Amino acid sequence: MISFFFVLPYRFDTSAVVKLILRGAGLLLLVIMAGILYSLFISGDRAASLQLLISGLIAGYFTRLMLRNLVATRGTITRDGVELEAVALYGFRLHGPAGRFPLQAFSGVQVERVFPPVFAQGGPHARVTLMGKTGTPDVLVARASREAGRALGQSLAAALGLPYNEVSAPY
Repeated sequence: MISFFFVLPYRFDTSAVVKLILRGAGLLLLVIMAGILYSLFISGDRAASLQLLISGLIAGYFTRLMLRNLVATRGTITRDGVELEAVALYGFRLHGPAGRFPLQAFSGVQVERVFPPVFAQGGPHARVTLMGKTGTPDVLVARASREAGRALGQSLAAALGLPYNEVSAPY
């Protein structure tokens, strides 16, 4: 069993995974753009440039969806509350809450058990979230292995005096 000794203030940052995904999407868009320029001005292949343009539009659409929907959080948890910082990547603000929220604005700590994907790499893991009451956002505190997530969630709930809840993720 994994155990955590929780010391407040606790700094957390869940933006690394989101930034990695978005950097990959940005790199893909740059490669497609270079391919379009090469096809137009060097090889003169207009059909290839049109196909690359269509690929770029599709990749751009999905990158925009990822920018809007992938949640990146960074902040500090203290005995008084949670201070959340805005997270940016190359000047673009990533989706996620920012601001200062009192501890009383949270209803508990929830650990979502996520099952491994069926057709992709990855294993079972957990997301640890501070659940906000009405008007307060839910705050993703950590992504971890199942056992580490469970231990972190229980320790966080005990340190903050909040209820602990564990659920299976819907996806």
